[in-house]
Amino acid sequence: MTQTRRCFFALLLILFLAGGLRIALVYLQTDQLQQDRDAYIAIAGNLATGHGFSSGNGTNAAKIQPTAFRPPLYPVLLAVIYFLGAGPIGVGIVQIILGVLTVWLTWRTGIRLQMKGAALVAAAIVATDPVLLQYTTFSMTEVLSAFLTSLLLYLLVTNIAAEPALEEKQALLPLSFWTGLVWGLAILCRPTYLAFFGIWIMVRCAGSVLHKLRILNPVTPRKSEWSQMTYVAAGIMLAVSPWLIRNLIVFHAPILTTTHGGYTLLLGNNPVFYEEVVQKPWGTVWSGESLDAWQRSLEQQIAQENPPIKTEQERDRWMYERAKHNIAAQPDLFVQACILRFKRFWNISPLTSSTLISAPLIGWGIAGYYAVILIGGFGGILMVVWNKEQNWEPLIWLILSFTVVHLFYWTNMRMRAPLVPAIALLSVLGWSQISRFFKFGSSVNAATSDRRNNL
Repeated sequence: MTQTRRCFFALLLILFLAGGLRIALVYLQTDQLQQDRDAYIAIAGNLATGHGFSSGNGTNAAKIQPTAFRPPLYPVLLAVIYFLGAGPIGVGIVQIILGVLTVWLTWRTGIRLQMKGAALVAAAIVATDPVLLQYTTFSMTEVLSAFLTSLLLYLLVTNIAAEPALEEKQALLPLSFWTGLVWGLAILCRPTYLAFFGIWIMVRCAGSVLHKLRILNPVTPRKSEWSQMTYVAAGIMLAVSPWLIRNLIVFHAPILTTTHGGYTLLLGNNPVFYEEVVQKPWGTVWSGESLDAWQRSLEQQIAQENPPIKTEQERDRWMYERAKHNIAAQPDLFVQACILRFKRFWNISPLTSSTLISAPLIGWGIAGYYAVILIGGFGGILMVVWNKEQNWEPLIWLILSFTVVHLFYWTNMRMRAPLVPAIALLSVLGWSQISRFFKFGSSVNAATSDRRNNL
């Protein structure tokens, strides 16, 4: 059997493993697909019944209000599924398909990065990632965002990160537009991708200017850089424009992301959270009773404001201002909270889970799994930076952008679900370099021993 055939069958096994694990979990935990933790199902239900992108009970028209509190892409996807009558089972099937496609696209990206057989290992990591597996059974954005990441990274690595040959540049410009279109959809799924675009565009502009000034690599300046960035920006604008136009019509405001940011910033930067979590030992979580009490007090404060706060935009601005006031009033605790959020974002085991409490061995297994992956990922980042691996840059900027955003906003371990494809690829790169280092060390020792024996 040739190496190509072996790789093909190995990939099939990994894809079957990814699908099998997800099918089993959806079968065993179908009821979780009906839980509406983030109100995506409620919005989708209103969309499917013709009430528009709105919150409230679809059976009571008086309580239905237009909303921009949640990003639109996932509710729209759910609305299509519910409109077709597929219900929670349909949601599970779609998320299984998205999960398998994420594995395949991770492998394809690895091939583009010249990883060859190691790309299969990265695909296997995505196939077995505990967070992606678990959230396949929830109507939340983790699975869709990971899929969009894998597709976006594949397009970036293929069409933007690598410098194309001269005759291919014009052919790649339409593909840059499709990259922007996918990027825009990702922003409509999770607004954090907007920070990724901001960092990426600044880096590309700076690099292009340095090339043009002959400061960096004066022999082969990138003449197509600005054209590619223009096509990417055009694709993003096309993708987000329906949402932007809708918000201009409904709210008379150019809301590009959501009206949710103020709440999530305030949620992680308030005196109660500082006192009950930030100043407590690692692993302390905000109790449900205290959180409910804080939310009630927040509503009371909003109700007492003069002039009254009526719209979502006003609430969002009020919460942003309150969060900024809390940060300015207690900067030392804010810094501690940022450190806590960094640790939570990159944690190796969930802080709370009934499954882990009842079966601690599973918790240790997850912790060991992520410890190995993240150690390799850190090594991969070091190798990319040290060797100035241009093709790998999108992965680094993606991880950096999400990490920076979640230093300030409320976060936990599941917030890094969109990064899983990038982490998997970097981890395999890191461990491959670590193994080469040890092989080099053993060969040096063997050579030294031979010389000694010959003396």
